[in-house]
Amino acid sequence: MYRRRVKKPPVPVFPETLEEMGYIINERSQIIDSSGKQYTFDLKAKNRDYQEAHSRALADVTVRSAVARMEKELGLVEAKVPFEIEKDDTTTPHANILMSPDVKQCKRLLVLVPGTKETVGSWSRRILTKFSVEEGSMFYTAKRARAEGYGIVMLNPNAQYWVNDQATIHTPITRAFEIIPSLRTPEEHADYVLRHLIQSCASKEIYFIAHKYGAEILIQAIHAQFDFFRDRVAGIALVEGTYSIHCFPDLAFRSWWSKNAAGYIPSEEDEIKNKVEYRDATGCNCVVVNTKEYDYTIMEVMPDIFRFFNTRKNRDNSFNSYKDAIRPLNEDDPTTAMVAIHVDQNGEDGGSWDESTTATK
Repeated sequence: MYRRRVKKPPVPVFPETLEEMGYIINERSQIIDSSGKQYTFDLKAKNRDYQEAHSRALADVTVRSAVARMEKELGLVEAKVPFEIEKDDTTTPHANILMSPDVKQCKRLLVLVPGTKETVGSWSRRILTKFSVEEGSMFYTAKRARAEGYGIVMLNPNAQYWVNDQATIHTPITRAFEIIPSLRTPEEHADYVLRHLIQSCASKEIYFIAHKYGAEILIQAIHAQFDFFRDRVAGIALVEGTYSIHCFPDLAFRSWWSKNAAGYIPSEEDEIKNKVEYRDATGCNCVVVNTKEYDYTIMEVMPDIFRFFNTRKNRDNSFNSYKDAIRPLNEDDPTTAMVAIHVDQNGEDGGSWDESTTATK
């Protein structure tokens, strides 16, 4: 018995700009159509594959629009990685990162590491298309950072594939593609940029913000280059970070990490909002954020992260200068919160802190 082979529909091709796709960004930083209706993903659409392809294309062109705005309004520039590729070379496989022109000389340097399936300049495609282009992209973060005097570097760890003479974060549907050298994995990308760019910067006051799997990418790169970063890093913010400190048994590294890193995690139904608790898996204090929506945490905590970083400005970041110091409680610095360490019924460490705790660490 023969069965008719079902033909797959051709891969849809979408326009290259928001306007050509029938959308604009309004004054509230929302994506709207010509009738003023905000874009929404049609969950009941019969052709789900088309809807998903349309959503990806819309997010892609919106991120490109946000990057163009960051270049125009904030003065950020693209740089090709691997770094030895010439500026006018468009055929050799490469990816782009985004940075400010002063990264080599700035006093304070902020490095942004997105999570899985996000491209350079984007924190969350979900926030970008559903809520706010400025906050779903890295525009708001970069704008505030530049206003406060930070140099800035945006990593692009998911751009591993080279298809049709351009880098892409999407898994190729054709065999005609290449893996970009030195960027074969997100971890390799981060290690390469930190080793060849960040280490060449003059700043001794380096800050990091990592989102979701970006935390795993970051901790691996810093651990591999710990001899350099132990005396240069001022603060690390990990938003919904997915990693485990148990992969790094070095006690000196763990101690350093606990004094410099702060996690930000969405709340659960039975948790007190904005409390600080120690998470054994993360190896650092974590702030429970007043949101139950994953992805939206990055939007909620950005002001808190900058307040945390402000407490670290002008600090002597040599690890020996503070590793044994008793630090007074600072409500803007989650790493200073005194937490009670306890062992639960499963034998796992945990901890929590409430407003009545005012002891120094």
